[in-house]
Amino acid sequence: MKNYFKYFLIIGFVVFSFYYTDKVTKISEQNNVIMASINDYALKHDSKCIEGSITEDGVILGLSGISVNKNKSYSNMKGIGFNEKLIEYNKDECILSINNNYDKYIVAGNNHNNNVSLIIDVNNGKYFSKMLKIAENKEVTVNLLFNYETLNKYIESISNHNNILFKGKTREELNNYIKILHDEFYCTNKEEDIINVCKSKRLNSINVINYIDKNLLLNIKKILNKGSIIFIKENEFNMSELSSTINYIKSKGYNIVSISELLS
Repeated sequence: MKNYFKYFLIIGFVVFSFYYTDKVTKISEQNNVIMASINDYALKHDSKCIEGSITEDGVILGLSGISVNKNKSYSNMKGIGFNEKLIEYNKDECILSINNNYDKYIVAGNNHNNNVSLIIDVNNGKYFSKMLKIAENKEVTVNLLFNYETLNKYIESISNHNNILFKGKTREELNNYIKILHDEFYCTNKEEDIINVCKSKRLNSINVINYIDKNLLLNIKKILNKGSIIFIKENEFNMSELSSTINYIKSKGYNIVSISELLS
């Protein structure tokens, strides 16, 4: 009887060993397939930073790259199977990026994507709401440039606070601006060279070199380029041409995006 029991245990152990070995083999094969799929995905999607450049007016930002973090991605998928949604990335950030250049003026976003940004320079506040509505009807995002006094006056009427830029002359004005928008905006030198003050707050600064007082469409045609940051004076002349200008920019294959997206 004891021998029968012994044989039974041996047979059971052998069967279990075959089952366990088969299970381990299948899991190993599955995991190998996952890693192979991750490697294939990385070959197709990894990209290196394309560095920007420095001009006499300031910095043209680079285009950051990404690479698949294979170990983290594999860990997320182990025992599940390949799933693109579980891919994790490392960022290959350029030297000329917004995170490394608080002490330099930015003059343009990267010139590898077909993105441009339009910024309305708000003065008396008479036309900017209508200009925003024109852009909204065209399904594009435009940005707004305020000094502290004008921003404080109109802040309640602005629904999107993410696309606002600062113009001013003093540290006090900047500090008051920060009280309203915290530190989620860009500085400009529209009224004063204030880069050192903005740098101390870890705020990027934009050099206002493409500024259009009037004849909006005509001047846009002269300066439109990949990565362009274009400032538009708030007035009735530019308002009347904004719709046709947006149509023209789109017809040339450009995307009109927020300043944050352009410089990301």
